Amino acid sequence: MDEPVYIVSGYMRSGTSMMMKVLEGAGMAARYNSRKDEVLGEKYGREGYHPNPEGFFELGRKEFDDPGFPGIFSGQLIKVLHWRLKGLPAHPYRICFMTRDPREIEVSYLKMFRRRPPFVLQKYHELVEEVVRDVNGRGDSEILLVPHADMLTDPAAVLARLSAAGWPLTDLKNGAAQVDPSLYRSRPETLDEARDAVPGLRTDIPECLS
Repeated sequence: MDEPVYIVSGYMRSGTSMMMKVLEGAGMAARYNSRKDEVLGEKYGREGYHPNPEGFFELGRKEFDDPGFPGIFSGQLIKVLHWRLKGLPAHPYRICFMTRDPREIEVSYLKMFRRRPPFVLQKYHELVEEVVRDVNGRGDSEILLVPHADMLTDPAAVLARLSAAGWPLTDLKNGAAQVDPSLYRSRPETLDEARDAVPGLRTDIPECLS
């Protein structure tokens, strides 16, 4: 049987990069495109606000398009945003899916992109439920939900949970130490402020989503 590919996933701005850094610190072999971080670092450095100062930990398109994908990442850790999960080829996957207060996601999204988040965020909890159903229905994969808030309050407990589920972690203490509470900058009580900072932002909800 193929060795699983370990995946950190979630809706954008839900803490996936933080979790990648933590799991790499806990001893996992993480794969990502460092050049992408350099390019994005230069972009956001010029704009004065960097949404991910410690890196995005993402693969490039060429890695996903590689004929050897996903087997070339067997036994290793990669980041896959939620919208890519449905199209993953048959293979065993172990997925850590980050969840977060959707108000915090919206604040972070507004700060990063300076535009309205996709409408799907209005149905965030339904989105998470759909992802879990899809993964469980594959028959070759497992998924664990990890709240962003838990990573801020007790990362050691989260890592212990992942380790108990078979994730190959060798240094839980070092992994937990990678969490930087000062980077928790997008808080629910600042949502109105974040919306007001984007000129002409529409906040109405389509009838089909209300």
